[in-house]
Amino acid sequence: MGRPLPMDRLIDLLSDEDERPRSRADLYVDVCRLRASLRRGGCDGSVRLVRSGSTYTLTGDPQLVDLHRFTQLVNRAQRVTEPQEVSRLASAALAEWRGPVLEDVATERTRRGVGAAFDELLMSAQLLRVAAEFKLGNYWSLAAELARLTADHPEHEMLLAFRAATLYECGRRADALRVLSSARARMTRRLGLDLSRELQDLRAAILRDDPVDRDIFRGGALGAV
Repeated sequence: MGRPLPMDRLIDLLSDEDERPRSRADLYVDVCRLRASLRRGGCDGSVRLVRSGSTYTLTGDPQLVDLHRFTQLVNRAQRVTEPQEVSRLASAALAEWRGPVLEDVATERTRRGVGAAFDELLMSAQLLRVAAEFKLGNYWSLAAELARLTADHPEHEMLLAFRAATLYECGRRADALRVLSSARARMTRRLGLDLSRELQDLRAAILRDDPVDRDIFRGGALGAV
């Protein structure tokens, strides 16, 4: 918001590889639709799409846009160190997330180009919250959240590590080992790879029934909080 974008850049962003090349006439239609959407959304002129020469600028208070509020909260969560505050800020950020960026309003190519950075930021927010809750010892509430996150991201090693460690801290040792065994089988079958050293160390600690070494997470989100 507030940054002018050239028409040619907007045309490129809105184009799809499988469709005919888009023109400025197509862009004008898209602009009219967006302005109508802003009016229907009750912006009442507080958010406007302004043309100046060969550029368009979205003007208004960034705090009126959920994606800006989300980004700001994640950035704040990344700068603090107290786990309870990290969890609060990351949770507030996740509450602002409304689903994939530009879902149902843009081409797949546009969604990939614009949304990839926000998808990474979403994962950062999720990891920050998980790491803080783990450090606070909120294992039982975290177990269900991690089951959902690892179902969505079955090969994300930090999430797998947190899930196995959380289950172990809940007294569910067999379930923790099952998570790691399933991940190992899946990664070997799909990628021809074994578990990372961190996950292997975690599995060994659980097999020995040792306390979880918090340093296992030193390369990920836990080290940040």
